[in-house]
Amino acid sequence: MENQAAARLRITLEQPDNVLRAHYAPDDDVPPPDRSALTSLLEEMGWDKARLDEKGIGAFLLACHRAEGPVDTVIGEAVDGFFELEVDRDDLAVRLTLHPPQAGRPVTPLDVRTALASRGIKLPVDESALERAFRIGRCHDLPIVIGTPPLAGIPAKFINLLDKRRDEADEHARIDLRDLGNLLLVQPGTPLMRRIPAVSGTAGQDVYGRVLPAPEAADTPFADKLTGVATDPQDPNLLIAAVAGLPSVRMRGVSVNQVVNVDAVDMHSGNIVFDGTLRVSGDIRTGMTVKVAGDVIVSGTIEAAHVECGGNVMVSGGIIGKADGPHDPNVVARVQCKGSVQARFIESAAVEAGGSVVVESGIRLSDVAAGEVIQAGDPATGAGSIVGGRLRAWEAVRTGALGAPAGTPTVVHVGLNPYSDAEKAELEAERQRKQDEQAKVQQVIAFITKNPERANAELREKVRATVFKNSQDLLDIDKRLAKLVEELQPRPDAAVVAGKRLYGGVSITIGQKTMKVMEDMPGAELRLVGDGIGVVQG
Repeated sequence: MENQAAARLRITLEQPDNVLRAHYAPDDDVPPPDRSALTSLLEEMGWDKARLDEKGIGAFLLACHRAEGPVDTVIGEAVDGFFELEVDRDDLAVRLTLHPPQAGRPVTPLDVRTALASRGIKLPVDESALERAFRIGRCHDLPIVIGTPPLAGIPAKFINLLDKRRDEADEHARIDLRDLGNLLLVQPGTPLMRRIPAVSGTAGQDVYGRVLPAPEAADTPFADKLTGVATDPQDPNLLIAAVAGLPSVRMRGVSVNQVVNVDAVDMHSGNIVFDGTLRVSGDIRTGMTVKVAGDVIVSGTIEAAHVECGGNVMVSGGIIGKADGPHDPNVVARVQCKGSVQARFIESAAVEAGGSVVVESGIRLSDVAAGEVIQAGDPATGAGSIVGGRLRAWEAVRTGALGAPAGTPTVVHVGLNPYSDAEKAELEAERQRKQDEQAKVQQVIAFITKNPERANAELREKVRATVFKNSQDLLDIDKRLAKLVEELQPRPDAAVVAGKRLYGGVSITIGQKTMKVMEDMPGAELRLVGDGIGVVQG
């Protein structure tokens, strides 16, 4: 009976609308079809995946049970597969949405490729993604064509090399804590900052094949108006110090100030060594070291420290070591300069100046040497005093009171350059080295003369240049020695002046002549007179 009912049932696909129509011819001897019979026929004809109209099917089956004549009803439709392509707003991807067919024609990869080409998509399809989509039969927003975004470049950046210098201390070396201050000074040629040039970005390409230029990376140069610095001649991206001084780091560079200003030279600043000028608002504290090529200007005092400079030393306060005196190297204040020294007073100090040493009040228990004049106070008014120690000056020593009532030993030398002997010994040693070198060169010349085939042109030129240079150096040394010989002769105008008082116990040497003051004397000026030292003014 079931097969007979099915025989009275048929389904047709009508074009062009692809609708499925069910037909049933009633038979009194055969019962009407049910849902199972309809489903079996759809499966048999391959339309079971069609888009079925459940209401239509229900109406059809109901009509079959009530039918007195043929029943003809639309129960669904066959739907072809379809797809959608969507291009991202930035044109860097094409996304596929694939819908499977419902008893209709399926989409093929060729359909997708044709659509891509019609839309002007130039980049190749991601074959693996497309194959996976068709294997599954459906997908949603699947990227199947992918462009290349432009890769941004890397802007220029600046690396502070001074931080590296702070970290380079040898952890195994013996460390003086006075060398670990916070003040970082640099010398000419010191690397300060490295510029890493910008790295260009990489151009991209959109799905239409258009080139997408990379954003320009800022290739920022070193900052303008940097002072005391220069770029390395061998590396334009390396900033080096052109002068010695205190570096000041900026965003895109470093400046170096030749005049270094510090509040004080102490454990906080550390020892200071550089080629510029130093200004100290406070004091140079005990135990510290200052070595600069320029001037040292101190608003406070110089305590038992070591100060060495190529210019002048100007101290608003005094230069004062500890009471043990100038012969104890651990407590004495030591000042050496090629220029002059000015201070309010000097006490328990060793001071050497290429020029003059001038103090406002007095010098006490100190060893002072000057290439010109030592003056304490104003001899014309009787102000100032020199008590104890040793004083050596080429031209004169002047003060108000020289020595002390208690007979404190005070030794004064004038008329001879206090540095000439040491300089002469150094020049003579240098002259001997040059002569020894010249003798070795002469041996080479003798060898070449006997064996001309053993000497090439380069060797001959090197020997000739060495002989010429050594000869010039020896001539210069001889000139400097001749000048020193003149300086070793006593100055006829050398003088010792005590404007107010000259106390007993003072030893005075002018040139090669020496006298010991046995008793206190009123103000006097002493010079070479005849074969000895005499008072020329009192």
